[in-house]
Amino acid sequence: MGMSKELNDHLLRLLHEAADILHRYAAELNREWKRIGEALGKRNARVQEVFSTLCAFVQARLLPYGGEHPANGHLERIAAFHPEMIIFSLNLMENTVHQVLKAHAPGASALHPAVRYLFFKWNEWLLYEVNEQSFKISRDSAWKTESLWKDAVILFNEWILRAQTLAESAMHICFGFSYFLPFNRCALFQFVNQESTAIGLSGHGVDHEQIQRLRVELDNIPMLKESVGKLKAEVHEFRHFRPIYVPRASEQFPRLYVDLFGLASLVIVPVYVPTEGRMIGGVVLDRGSGRFFEVDRRLFPALMKFGQSAGELLLKWIKAPKKEWEGMAESLSPREIEILKLLADGASTLEAACQLYLSEFTVRDYISSALRKLNAKNRTEAVAKALRLGLIG
Repeated sequence: MGMSKELNDHLLRLLHEAADILHRYAAELNREWKRIGEALGKRNARVQEVFSTLCAFVQARLLPYGGEHPANGHLERIAAFHPEMIIFSLNLMENTVHQVLKAHAPGASALHPAVRYLFFKWNEWLLYEVNEQSFKISRDSAWKTESLWKDAVILFNEWILRAQTLAESAMHICFGFSYFLPFNRCALFQFVNQESTAIGLSGHGVDHEQIQRLRVELDNIPMLKESVGKLKAEVHEFRHFRPIYVPRASEQFPRLYVDLFGLASLVIVPVYVPTEGRMIGGVVLDRGSGRFFEVDRRLFPALMKFGQSAGELLLKWIKAPKKEWEGMAESLSPREIEILKLLADGASTLEAACQLYLSEFTVRDYISSALRKLNAKNRTEAVAKALRLGLIG
């Protein structure tokens, strides 16, 4: 047996394994998918139609290859849907599977990869191949116009996987968003404190260190606060995946940020991890200081895929320092934590000394000790690490 056939058979077995998992938990999944469909219907009938059609199609035929296509009109209906809606619905479905497995399956972590692979193939098959192999699409179809976004996703994934550290990953993500998509500036943020605070990780086309110094409280930006589910609206989980276009930043963002960066129009892309069922950060994109622009929604499928790839990569590095911290023999002292909190709020060494009734020399000593314990090169990195680790709020 040739190696290619062995690999083919092995990957097909993985798909069957995932299909078996979905069969095994069909009752729980159907119940959750029905609940989600009903909640979607209260907001947008078209989105509910896409989601329900894809659920019915997947339930009828769990493997994306093999056998005859059911002659029930599902494929023709799916072909009329915008790629953004298909990605959105498949993400919702996959997220549900991961959550059901966590709640009901022993050893759920070992089951996630097969499920990830099955939904990866569903995305690939329904987005890239069905329209070309099964039936004709009209000239105005969203599939055929600007289909190069698929190439951008492949190039982006290959680029970011070269990174070897968290800092490199953040820089590669920002460069990739700007280079492979029609944007000039990019800033990457991580959410901490139960998604109530965003800290800057990296920037491209903008002052990198200025982005790293940013700590944004989402309470000050209601649109973002709502979008990450802080308001716990009835269908808050559906907002995790989709980009947000802001035509006029001055109407949505505090004047401080608008003036500091010359924000005009911008796009916000969620950085989402399907297996975790949560958003771990966001990417802010624009075309330069003071430049207003309209966004073509045909970009949204690529933006969603970029955000998901970025989330999967970042999660690995974000988890790593937490494990490293848990294994450290010494921890930050209460005074060191207190000083790092003040630095995070923008206080200088002298201001921290005055607030704590300490000498400036003593505060510097505490900062040096905290830098050593956190293995940080400077105060900015120390504050960012302490925020990521949940040591300061």
